[in-house]
Amino acid sequence: MGAIPFAPGAVREFLLSTPEFTALIPAESVTTRELPDPITGPAMTIRSIGNVGVDPMLRRPLLALNVWVPKWEILGGDTDPDEVAWNIAATAGQLLGRARNVSFRGATWTGGWKTGPINDVDVKRGVDNPLYRAFVTVELKMRESH
Repeated sequence: MGAIPFAPGAVREFLLSTPEFTALIPAESVTTRELPDPITGPAMTIRSIGNVGVDPMLRRPLLALNVWVPKWEILGGDTDPDEVAWNIAATAGQLLGRARNVSFRGATWTGGWKTGPINDVDVKRGVDNPLYRAFVTVELKMRESH
């Protein structure tokens, strides 16, 4: 029996293999780590926020996918930053909600879209430098492959 595979990495790998998703956000902006500083375009963080299961071979990791988009003056384009964040989060939720029997590091997982997108505006970097945020939560049903 090996370690439970890193669920945020599984989701990142899956999303980055999907052209519908990568058309909305650059691959280098999707991370399981820290946000870039400064943020000059859409960015996504993928974090585990829970993990339950009936035994070590069957886990249900719950993940939060947060999309962060800078203000219009930095982002450019013709779509409001809050809508850009919403669209990326919703697309990720839809793709993961339809994912079935995806292989990752000795495991197989199936996705389920739980909540979101939910909007927010983050002004922790200053009121003149807001980040428009949308997030979804997804649950993976992860089994060890045999």
